[in-house]
Amino acid sequence: MNGRPAAFFDVDRTLVVPTSMEKVFVPFLIRRRYLKAPDLARYMFFLARGLGEGAASPQHNKYHLRHKDPAELQRLAAECFKSEIRPRISRAGREAVHHHRDQGHMVVLLTGSLEPLAQELKRELGADLVLAARLEVQGGALSGSLSNTRPYGPEKARLVRELAQTHRIDLAHSYAYGDHHSDFEVLSAVGHPHAVNPDQRLRFRANERGWPILNF
Repeated sequence: MNGRPAAFFDVDRTLVVPTSMEKVFVPFLIRRRYLKAPDLARYMFFLARGLGEGAASPQHNKYHLRHKDPAELQRLAAECFKSEIRPRISRAGREAVHHHRDQGHMVVLLTGSLEPLAQELKRELGADLVLAARLEVQGGALSGSLSNTRPYGPEKARLVRELAQTHRIDLAHSYAYGDHHSDFEVLSAVGHPHAVNPDQRLRFRANERGWPILNF
């Protein structure tokens, strides 16, 4: 065996159920008045413009956070995680993470959700590494854009292969957990893929390939 096995976990609707962390976080930010009507209007404007150009999606549009204080966002992310996201962590998912840690596997969280939320989850679960959507900061404020390519779909698989090189990970003996058909490529990259709470398309492909199907 070359290198160390790893366990790669998708987050939204895999470890955190039944929805995404950002779908919990945005209403929280509105209630805390970090986000106000002009911020939401800016989000809708850029979403409509991007969709008209065929180049945007709600997941990539962060214009509601433009000009916001990143330190305050970090503080609110920790508060929201503690009160509203931590209770949504699947018990079975938590046990799976702990099982891999006990086996000495490197535990990696791969998520398209915002990095401040993902870092809170990393600390909570004792994961080794998290790769998430990083918000760009310009002049001390959030720009409304990402500073990296959002870890989603093929990008997740690319990151897994990159990590295998930089961290000497043995993918043939590694594990991956995902819920959505967009996770198919990352699941295919390891020797032990698991479909968790799968959507219809992923369930079909998992059954076709004989992959385990789990309910977290």
